[in-house]
Amino acid sequence: MESSQTEMMTFQEWTVEVLAQKAGISAAYIRRMCRNGVIRARKFGYAWLIPYEDGQRWLEQRTIDSKSDEASLTTEA
Repeated sequence: MESSQTEMMTFQEWTVEVLAQKAGISAAYIRRMCRNGVIRARKFGYAWLIPYEDGQRWLEQRTIDSKSDEASLTTEA
């Protein structure tokens, strides 16, 4: 197998702890969102694994939401 084919086959996932650290929130909150289906994830033993694209999308949406919240607060003042 060529190296380019090998690279395409790698599957990246977020762990709860890494995604929580990146978002600046608790791992328990991320676990709860995984359990409730807010963040797509799969359970592997005791660990939740979040597909890279889904975790990245959630982080981006979180950033967009927080910016719109900040903008609405400044226009109300």
